[in-house]
Amino acid sequence: MSGRSSGPSSARTPFLLRRGEGQSVWSLGGRFTAKVTEADAGGRFALVEALAFRTTEPPLHIHHKEDEAWYIVDGHMTFYVGDTVLEAGAGCFVFAPSGIAHTFTVDVEPTRVLVFASPAGFERFAMELGEPATSDKPPAGLAMPGPDVLGPVAERYGIEVVGPPHRVTHTGYEPT
Repeated sequence: MSGRSSGPSSARTPFLLRRGEGQSVWSLGGRFTAKVTEADAGGRFALVEALAFRTTEPPLHIHHKEDEAWYIVDGHMTFYVGDTVLEAGAGCFVFAPSGIAHTFTVDVEPTRVLVFASPAGFERFAMELGEPATSDKPPAGLAMPGPDVLGPVAERYGIEVVGPPHRVTHTGYEPT
C-alpha cells in the first residue's frame, strides 16, 4: 500500500490497496477490512470490505448519521429496509438511507460485500468492536455481540438498535 493519507483532508493522496490489504478485524460476526477510512476521504465516506456469515446478521437498527449501501461481490444477501425486501446476489447494489430501520440476512456463506457509509464513521464502529484478522478463517466463537456490548457502542456512533435480527423474528434461528 502506498501513499495512504492519515492526515487532514488537504494532505490526501491517491493510494492503491490490493486484495486483502487494509486494516482488518473480526467484528460484528464477520471480517471487516477498511479500504477507505474517514481520514482518507476527509470524512465524506468510508468503504469497508466485509466477509459476511450468518453470524454477521445484525439486529434491526437505524443509522441516524449516515446512509449505508452494499455492493455484493460474491454470495447472496436479503436486505430489509423499512417495508422493502431486496434480494441481492453478486453484482447487485443496495442503498439504505439514514433514518430508516434495516437489517439483512446472509443467504450464502460466506458472502463478500463492499459496505459504503456516507458520511464516514461506520468503519470506526466495526474496528472498535473487533480483534485483528490475519486470514479469512473465522476465529472460534465468532458472533454478533450481545445487546449489552453492542447497544452502548452503537449509540456512540448514532446507531439505534430497534429490534432483533430478521432471521430470529421470522424463523426462530438464533446465531451461535
